[in-house]
Amino acid sequence: MQTQTNQASYENSIKHYTKAIERRPTFAHAYNYRGIAFGNIGEIDRAIEDFNTAIRLKENYAEAYSNRGGVYRIKGNYDRAINDCNTAIRLNPNLPEAYNNRGIAYKLIGEISKAIKDYNKAIKLDPNFAYPYYNRGIVHYESEQYKRAINDYTKAIELRPDIVHSYNNRGNAFSKIGDYETATKDYTQVIEAKPDLTEAYYNRGMAYVHLHEWNKAKKDLMTASEMQQHILNEQFHKHYKSVKDFETQHNIILPKDISEMLTSAK
Repeated sequence: MQTQTNQASYENSIKHYTKAIERRPTFAHAYNYRGIAFGNIGEIDRAIEDFNTAIRLKENYAEAYSNRGGVYRIKGNYDRAINDCNTAIRLNPNLPEAYNNRGIAYKLIGEISKAIKDYNKAIKLDPNFAYPYYNRGIVHYESEQYKRAINDYTKAIELRPDIVHSYNNRGNAFSKIGDYETATKDYTQVIEAKPDLTEAYYNRGMAYVHLHEWNKAKKDLMTASEMQQHILNEQFHKHYKSVKDFETQHNIILPKDISEMLTSAK
């Protein structure tokens, strides 16, 4: 269970499957799909309730176990998430979503090799399944294997261009290898698709800083700051102790106004 679309679409799905359940209260598939929709709007407990009902109605329902594992993972209950995915895989060893869900849980508890193995298995079972590429890209990025991350994000984008975080993450990977021009293009894709994603403005602003395009940098950084107070200071100090630290690492002298924007606590 890992999708991206709009809130209205999920709410319409909930209405649709609720009507189906009213007509046929023992329809396990309707509970499963309504559970997916609840999960995707953040109604985690209602999602679990629906998956529980689906499993009760259809004992060997591998997809419902996998989906329940996905929402347990969102709740931070990683042991239950992994156990549910294990059950799903036992019931259906060819279910790529279960491997993907279990891979995410493994990654979150630091079992990186197991996570990679699960993402690889999901891709092998369904080479057109975008999410294991996306999730494997995250692992590669965090392991500083930036070119591998770019390859995985590119494949995820090819398969599902609507997953906007793939563009943002690929932009971050391009930035890490010094290709700031390409990074700005990815961040622009994110902003056009999801203009409320503050992080993308900060990221593009910093890419423009590296390109010495000061006016564009200032505009994006100001937008990010207006959207989310303190984001500039918080994000900048995740990576740098000071402006001097940044300038030394990147051989860039920041204009005074941008320097003040990045370090101001206001």
